[in-house]
Formats: sequence, structure tokens, C-alpha cells
Amino acid sequence: MTKARLVTIACLVIGSLYLVKAIVRGAEFTQGDFYFSLPGLYAERLNPTLWNSPDIRPAREFSHGLYLYGPTQYLTLFPIVFLNSYGAIASVLLAAYTCVVVGACYLLWKLVTMNEAGRPIMASAVFAIVAAFLPLTQALIQREFEVVAFLALVAACVWFARGRDAASGAAVAYLTWFKYWPIVLLSAFVMHRRYKGLAGFAAASAALLLTAQLVFGLQHFIIGRTLSIIGGLVRPLGGGEVLYPAMPRGAQKSDFCRQWIWGRGTAADVRWELCGVEDRWPLFPARAAFAALVIVTAVVFVWGAYRLERRPQGPVAAKWAAVWEFSLLAMGGASFVHGHYYYFIVFLLPFVALAYWYATRRQPWRSAKIALLAASYLLLNAFMIPTSWLSTLLQRDAWALYLDSGLTLLGTVMLLALVLWEFARLSQLAPRALEAAV
Repeated sequence: MTKARLVTIACLVIGSLYLVKAIVRGAEFTQGDFYFSLPGLYAERLNPTLWNSPDIRPAREFSHGLYLYGPTQYLTLFPIVFLNSYGAIASVLLAAYTCVVVGACYLLWKLVTMNEAGRPIMASAVFAIVAAFLPLTQALIQREFEVVAFLALVAACVWFARGRDAASGAAVAYLTWFKYWPIVLLSAFVMHRRYKGLAGFAAASAALLLTAQLVFGLQHFIIGRTLSIIGGLVRPLGGGEVLYPAMPRGAQKSDFCRQWIWGRGTAADVRWELCGVEDRWPLFPARAAFAALVIVTAVVFVWGAYRLERRPQGPVAAKWAAVWEFSLLAMGGASFVHGHYYYFIVFLLPFVALAYWYATRRQPWRSAKIALLAASYLLLNAFMIPTSWLSTLLQRDAWALYLDSGLTLLGTVMLLALVLWEFARLSQLAPRALEAAV
């Protein structure tokens, strides 16, 4: 048996074990943030049995019949209203989302191998990287719609890379009307003057909102409070009130870190983690560090996109430009200001892309880059060790310890640095040199 075949089998086994583990865990645990976004007032009208189901009552009391997320989720999952309990909904979604994960693996593999030679070992490696990633398995276990949104993100990137701008713009609209952050992806369309993509975004947005108005009534969505929500999320960057009431300990801090407190659920965004560092070392300027990360990311993105736009590109160069740009924008949008740990599911796009890039191209410092990529994956993946095992070993809540440790911040910065470096390097490579590197 060849080495390549052994690696292929090993990747398939690892990916399958982690996916099966997530499915088994998901059969035991069914409630997450998604649960509290149900059921929506349309359930009272269409299926009173579901509306009055005992296992949906806590969610109904929490949401008060409002639609807490955007219309994309409720339109996509409309058929679940005809199931008679949350238990039935959870079972159906666990099976459906498992298929979505497999579909995302396939699309990622098609993306990185576009206009290049695909190999079975690469497909199995993509599957292992995706299936073993804890933010994804957590989203799957909790039935978070982020699993579907991730598939749409990869599809948008694939269509953008292929020049199918209208379809890509429509996919970005689909994402945006679930949660607002994907609107930053329009920066890529603007920088490259992809006006068909912007038109596709506008048309798809209009169709989604019109359909939601006809089916649900937009007045029942908190979408009507958009400016208030965005203001609450962004205002801590400048001062004033925050989205949620200040917590006792956090109230003593600067506005930037006003909400921060030890052990807060699954909060894991960059701002939150920087405030954790500032709490340990008060001299550390969390706000200044955050501003530096944002500015560096924005400058490299604009500079790289500008250079790439003003020179001829082959299909391979165009593909990798799309991958790095979508990776940077997705990382910034999903993790910089406000994000739960399972939002890191979008990091799978740069993880898979970088793994393929380093595996197929000889380049300076390749071994060091691979080591940094592996370290970032482990740091963002809780070292691939079940936190329940660690909790038993340490006799304390290992999950809270992990999130408060700042390890996810270190992993995020390392991954971001690798993407920034490769994007900047791509913008300086001659198209022929890139094509020859395949």
C-alpha cells in the first residue's frame, strides 16, 4: 500500500470518527442558540401542536414570538413548522445538517482544486480538516444555522472565483439576511468593480425581504431594530452604551472592555479575547491592539485587491485572489467585533485553502508556515481533546478555562497573519510565475 493511500485512509478514518462523535453527541444534546430562535408566530397559526409542545415552551417564552434572526433562516427552514415537537425538529436537522457538512467538504475541495489537478488524498484531507474542527461540530450538535450559512459562504466564493458574479452576490444576500456581518463580503465586489454581483445582491435581497413580508410579516423580525443592534455592537469601540447591560465587573472597565467578564458562555471574538489579556495585564492596550489588527487587515486587503485589479490575471490567480479575499473578509466579519465560538466555522475556508496551498506549492519557509498553520488549528480546536475529558482531569470547567485563556485569540491572529501574508505575496507574483507553480 502506497504512502498516499495510507494518508488518504487515515484522513477518512479521522474525519469519520469526529463526525460520528458529533452525531452521537447531537442525539443526546439538542439545545443551543438556534433553539431559542424558535418557533416564530407562524407556528401558532400553521401548527398549534408544535406551538404548544412542552419542549418548545422555554424557547417561545424567550423569543415572545419574534423572529430573532434574519428571514433567511426562517424561510429555509419553513417546513419544520409541520413537525410536532422540537425533538422531531432536532432529529431532522441533525440528519440534514450532516449532509450539509459533507456538501461543504465537497465544495471546498472543488474550490481549491479549481483549474488544478485534484487528488484523492486532498479530498480526504479536506474532509478530515472540516469534520474534526470543533466550531463546526459544536454548530452541528446545537443545530445552528451557521452550518448552512457556511455552505453558502463557500458557494459564494466558488461562484466569485468562476466569474459568476450575479450568483455570488445572491449567495452573499442569502448570508446577510441571516446575520448582518456577511455584508462585508461586498467589499470584494466593489474593489473589483463586479457590478453584476452587486445587482445580484440587491435583487436577491429584495426577493428575500418581499417573500418574508408575505410569509411572516417583517414587523415580527428584530430586523426592524437593525440600527439599534449594530449601534450596540459597534458602540463599545467608541464609547457609550453597549448592547447588553454592563456586568458588575465589566462596568469598572473602559467602554471598549465594558462587557468583559470571566467565563461568559461561548463568547470568543477578538475584542472579547483582547479584553481578557488586558484583564491579566492592565498595561496591555486592548483597544489599540484591536485597532491595529483592523487597520492592518484593511490596508492589506485594499492594497492587494487594488494591485490585483490592475493587472491581467489567469484563472488560477483569480481563484486564489477570491479565496484570500473572502477568507480575510469572513474572518473579520465573523470574529472581530462580536462572535460566539461556533462562528469560527468560517475559518475552515482559510484553513483548507492554506493547507492545500502549502501542500501543492514549493515556497520559502514552507515548513515553518505549515507548523504555524497546524498550531493555529490546534489552538482554535481545543487541541482536538474533548473538553469533558479535560474537565475530569483538571477537576474544573475546562471549557471556560480554554475560552478565557486567550488561546483562541492567538490561533486567530496566527491564521490571520498567514492569510495576510499569502494575499500580499499573491498580489506581487507575476501571473506566469503563479501558473508555473501549480
